[in-house]
This record gives sequence, C-alpha cells and structure tokens, in this order.
Amino acid sequence: MLIKNDFPLRDFTTIGIGGPARLFVTVTNEKELVSALKLAKKSGKAWYVLGEGSNMVASDRGFSGMIIANQIEKYVRKGDRVTVGAGNNLFKFIMQLNVFGLAGMERMAGIPGTVGGAIYGCAGAYGQEIRDHLVSVRFWDGKKFRKFSNEECGFGYRGSAFKKHKNWVITEAVFKLETGRAAELMKISRDTISLREKKYYPGLKCPGSFFKNLKLDDLPAKGAKALLKKIDPEAVKYGKLPSGYLLERIGAKGMKQGRVAVAHHHANLIFNTGGGKAADVKKLSTRLKRLVKKKFGIIIDEEVQYL
Repeated sequence: MLIKNDFPLRDFTTIGIGGPARLFVTVTNEKELVSALKLAKKSGKAWYVLGEGSNMVASDRGFSGMIIANQIEKYVRKGDRVTVGAGNNLFKFIMQLNVFGLAGMERMAGIPGTVGGAIYGCAGAYGQEIRDHLVSVRFWDGKKFRKFSNEECGFGYRGSAFKKHKNWVITEAVFKLETGRAAELMKISRDTISLREKKYYPGLKCPGSFFKNLKLDDLPAKGAKALLKKIDPEAVKYGKLPSGYLLERIGAKGMKQGRVAVAHHHANLIFNTGGGKAADVKKLSTRLKRLVKKKFGIIIDEEVQYL
C-alpha cells in the first residue's frame, strides 16, 4: 500500500483538473483495500475510490480526505470464463480476450479506465456493454466481501447498484464470453480505436464523453414523441440519441468557459485547454444543459462524475 500526502489530483485525472488530495493511497489487493478503509475510518476522514481518473472532474479545492486508487489486478482464464481484477485496465483486458478468441467486448476497445470503473458506470460502446457477458461481481460492502450476480448488480443505462451505494467497492468480476476468431476480433478493436481517435485525439485532456446519450425507451412516451419531431430520425443509433447531436444543434462546438472548451470537432467533448478549472467545467456544463432544455424540452445529464 503506497500512501502520498497532498497529491495533486490534476496529475491523476485524465482532464488534468483537481486540487490536492490530503491522502492518496494506492492499493493492489483486497487486504490493502480493507486496511486503507480502516485507516480512513479510524482517522475520521472521508474517502473515495478511483480507477484511473477518467470520467472524473475533481474539485479545484482538492479532497480533504483519502483518495484510494484501486489497482487490484488479476487475470485467471478457464475456458470461456475469465476472472479479472477491478483495477485491470479495460483496454488491456479486452486485448487479452481478443488474443484468446473470446468475443463480446471487442467493440468497447478504447473506452478509458479500469474494469471496475466500467462496471460501476455500466460502460458501453457501439452496441456492446460491460454487463452483456458479466456473470458476477465481488465487492466490499463496508463490513464484508460479497458477490452479486449480473441481475443483482442493478444495471441500467450508464448506471448500476454500485453507483447508488458509494461505500461499495468492486474488487473483481467474472465474465463468460463467446467464441470468436482472434484475428477478426483484433481487427474490430483496431477499427474501433481508429474511430475513437477521430474524436478523442491522443493527449487531449478530457474525461471522455461528457453527457450521457439519451436512451429513448427511458423517456416518457409523450416526451420521446415530441423530441422525435424535432430531430432527424437517422440520428438515433442502437435505440439512443447521441447528446452530441443535440449539442451540435445548439451550437456547442467551440464554446468556452475560462480555459475549458467544447471541441470544434465533437460537441460532446469538453476538454482542458491548459490550466482549466473544475468551476469552469461546471459553468460550461450548466450553460449547455440550459440551451438543450430550451431548444428540445429535455434535460441531458452528465456522464462524468464530480468529486
């Protein structure tokens, strides 16, 4: 267990924003995780678990408690079943599956973060989601380790039971994959990454897609019907309307707030141009949400988390 004092979160988050964490603890196994949580409880400090700092906007003031970086890594394969640690990098995990000809997650290649973070937020892309082939999840509930089946995880669009219970910490998961051809799976992943890099330029300081796409089935029938009258039906993909489409329609591209801006090439990408502040991210987000509500009559929600 590695402990750092007053660690600048801007050096950890992918958007490059955030003040110092009073304590920054890296854990590599379940024993260290429990020790870190006990230390936080004993000292009376608040705590928060992060994976690799993607999908996160940390406060300019920092965090007065303990940030725990979950780097619990594991990889055990038995046939078409794989047990993986929550701290495993998602991209590397998917590449390993591809090599073994295990299909079902290849289109998710390039989503930043860890396996645990992907489960927490029910990550997905191009018609695939982390829950599709998930068998079970092991986690710490504050008192003991427990295991949930896929159904018990309470998955929804970009959400899960873990997102509702902040004191639960995912440590590992089991997946059951389909059989595929390694070369074909690798090609799909490479093509997917090429598509993603057209949006997320290498080195760009951003947390990924900023707002959640709209799942039409989750909207009230009346609201969905009214919305469809205002948009091009072909914009709907996999039953979802990209928030980027709505944001482009309200002229979001290129908007700025301080040193934070919306990309010129994609309206659902907010990035730090250098020296950006969390306060400016929130102001820009609020402005964009207000403009979308005014034009389309709906509220878009952030996919990113604020700390």
